[in-house]
Amino acid sequence: MAVDSSKFNHLSLSQLNELLEDDAKLGHMAQEMDEVQNVQLNKEMTLAGNRSLAESNLLYQPKLDNQKATLTQKYQELQALMELHQLKKTKLDQQSINASLETLLALLQAEGAKIEEETENMAENFLDGGIQMDSFIDEYLSKRKLAHLRRVKIEKLQEMVLKGQRLPQVSLQPQSRPSEVPQAPSSSYPAAFNTPPTVMPRRAVPPPPPVQAGMYPTPFTMATQQPAPGLPYAASPCPPVPSRIGYQPPGQMPQPGYPVPYSPQYPPALPQRPPQRLPPNPGFIL
Repeated sequence: MAVDSSKFNHLSLSQLNELLEDDAKLGHMAQEMDEVQNVQLNKEMTLAGNRSLAESNLLYQPKLDNQKATLTQKYQELQALMELHQLKKTKLDQQSINASLETLLALLQAEGAKIEEETENMAENFLDGGIQMDSFIDEYLSKRKLAHLRRVKIEKLQEMVLKGQRLPQVSLQPQSRPSEVPQAPSSSYPAAFNTPPTVMPRRAVPPPPPVQAGMYPTPFTMATQQPAPGLPYAASPCPPVPSRIGYQPPGQMPQPGYPVPYSPQYPPALPQRPPQRLPPNPGFIL
């Protein structure tokens, strides 16, 4: 806050000391300053605005009180509806536990047949002239509406029952163990007898020896001739005998030009003991 020093320039030292000792005079000088007057004016304007705003707010007091009363009433209604909802929910849960869909469907079908019969009797009574038209129209329309509603509910319940029956039933069955494959009994024969028989290729036919003109080869002459090169025996004009099927012993090496000697696939039969004869019992004829 800036202080105007022109007011104190013409004052003497004694007057300034008196001014310092006089608090009332200093306060009066401070109140006469422009800054203090502007602050005071703003304060008065703010107070006036607040007073007018408060008065305008007080005009909404009756409306506010009515809204509070309405809110209280709605809250009480909500509490009553919540209690009614809880009561009906508890009753519905008990009924759903005690009754199944099939039972409800049967009861609803009975009620539907009952209302259908009532409407038919009412129509027949109207045709016979026992009911006035005005009363017939009002009552008949209400009952037919109820009959249609029950018919729709019956159809919905039937769909629910069918869907419940179509649901797959999961049965907790123990998992079947994989069937144990019986193992083949181990053979007591050596490995050489268990090997499959080998088929030897057929030996190629050797070329015939040269024969002189006018002479026919005989087995005797062929036996006396020299063996063909590469063969340990004399060539024969007849085709060789095919090798017999057998197995090759593990310690024997095949020889070129000779087939594998025949050996049986199975071991020779073991000698069997004769059955033990029992001594004859006296009194019996053998």
